[in-house]
Amino acid sequence: MSLLDKQIEAIKQIYTHIKNKELKAEPIIIGKFALTVYTQGMYPSSVITFLYPDMNTLAKILTELGYNQIGDSFKKDDITIQITNNPHLNTGKFNKIEVDGTTINVLSLEDLLIDMMKECVQGDQVVCDLIKMLINSYRQSIDFHHIFMNTKDKRAIIKFKEFRR
Repeated sequence: MSLLDKQIEAIKQIYTHIKNKELKAEPIIIGKFALTVYTQGMYPSSVITFLYPDMNTLAKILTELGYNQIGDSFKKDDITIQITNNPHLNTGKFNKIEVDGTTINVLSLEDLLIDMMKECVQGDQVVCDLIKMLINSYRQSIDFHHIFMNTKDKRAIIKFKEFRR
């Protein structure tokens, strides 16, 4: 079983545990693992990062599932999970993606692109190329209006318009 398969199984287990506890909030996958989801594993991330409003509750759930807290991370076998409740990352937009019968929440592609563009305008050509690839792959479903309304850096808007052509 690949690391990605193990990560997906871990995410499904966490979501099932949350559902069984009848908690209202479900974690949202953000960061580089969101990129892993949208690239279908082409850009692997060794860390799953969750956005969750109550970090203590999710930490308790991870502990119940056998994860050990090491610094800011939770580890179990070769799975590493980080939790944040940073309200600036939560625009209210996320995608529900079904994986083997379990629906998981992933940061919207638009918000992921906005976040990635910060590195692109700083000169990271690899990130720029990834953004181009994602725009080409998902062009029909990307809400460019959301991107343009939520991008603060004018250089980023210019790049988005360039990559959209």
